[in-house]
Amino acid sequence: MLEKYQKKLINLMIFLDLPKMKKSLPQDYRKLVKIQNRRIRALMKAAYRLPFYKERFDKAGVKPSDIRCAEDLAKLPLLNKDELRAWMKELAKDPKYDEWYHDTTSGSSGEPLMLLMSPREKAYLMANWFRVLLVAGYDPFRGKTMSRKSAHSVTGGKDTILQRIGILRRYFLDQYAPETEMIRQVNECQPDFLYMNKTELMRMCMYADKNNIKVWQPKLFCPTGEKIDEAARTVFFKVLGPNMIDSYGTAEAGACMVKLPGMDAHKIWHDSFVVNIHDDDGNLATEGKLACTPLFKKDLPLINYVVGDKVVSEFRDGERFITGVQGRLNDAFKYETGEVTTFFEIAPIIAHCSDVIQIRFIQEDYHNVTVQAVFNEKESSRTVEEVEADLRAQLEAKFKHPFNITFEWKDNLPPDDNGKLRMIVSKVK
Repeated sequence: MLEKYQKKLINLMIFLDLPKMKKSLPQDYRKLVKIQNRRIRALMKAAYRLPFYKERFDKAGVKPSDIRCAEDLAKLPLLNKDELRAWMKELAKDPKYDEWYHDTTSGSSGEPLMLLMSPREKAYLMANWFRVLLVAGYDPFRGKTMSRKSAHSVTGGKDTILQRIGILRRYFLDQYAPETEMIRQVNECQPDFLYMNKTELMRMCMYADKNNIKVWQPKLFCPTGEKIDEAARTVFFKVLGPNMIDSYGTAEAGACMVKLPGMDAHKIWHDSFVVNIHDDDGNLATEGKLACTPLFKKDLPLINYVVGDKVVSEFRDGERFITGVQGRLNDAFKYETGEVTTFFEIAPIIAHCSDVIQIRFIQEDYHNVTVQAVFNEKESSRTVEEVEADLRAQLEAKFKHPFNITFEWKDNLPPDDNGKLRMIVSKVK
């Protein structure tokens, strides 16, 4: 019953949560570690009270008191999406959670995941996002934000008292509309901050660039949900300006790190998250699969949650920075032998090909791959035939076994139903 009233007070709860967060990029990592360690210990005690986590602790032979810092979390097993999905489905049957938020992920890495979230955790997650804006120099309370339409938006437009007096104004851009209509909506709203899925934003910017249409340049913008490649970055800067925020996170855990204009790496929000990296053997490493633990989620924790991305990091004066996000771990070309060629293996080909703005690979079966691509006709000094021949040769050199490669050149690549653009779509089971 309490959650029912908390949902009505979600904006007030956001205001109360923001003061608990660091709203600048602190230089003293040692102070952050003390805050992080204190919150880790509190989270472990809360998690151990839940049957799901008590079983995981006990099987690992670990007690909450054994985990006192970020590195100690490696003593617990990683939590994958399938395990989380099964747990959430089971809990959703309990009427206790009827008034909680039942959010659903986009399903970019497979079956969409229903996630239960208490109103107080939802408020903190949203406050954490506003913190990203504050650090970037934007006032989310007085400015105007514009984002894609979402089934999970808590409020929108001017439908609250706070929004009527000019605070927390949030507007929505129809990501399904024709490009001309999307541009009209942005130019009419003139948002201070614009954010939406990278592929959807890319579609609008490509159209504007190709047709020399001027688009309102916000103070800040943020393409979300997908890795930003250099070709996309170039188009975004040309159309929307240079003030791009690169915020990394998930719908399940929230925004756990940020890369602001001028920064060469992502900085982790250590006061609210633990980000560890594990190699293929499960050991802590500087390169491998990212595991995220949001420290504010004590009602239904996510401990060592495997996001699904492979990342590269380095330590600077003891603090970990994420220097590269290499993309989804499940993107791969499959062979009858059981071998695979991952997206990471062909990523350098795409990264160094400025002749292509967008690209997607569809593996039809074990013998045929279709390459859908958008030619950068305004910038390329080569013909389509020359670019195709070059890409074909480089791909054939990377594939472990030969494919029949067919190219389909398009004006733009529409996003998948979830609003994102999967780089590799394999139809092989």
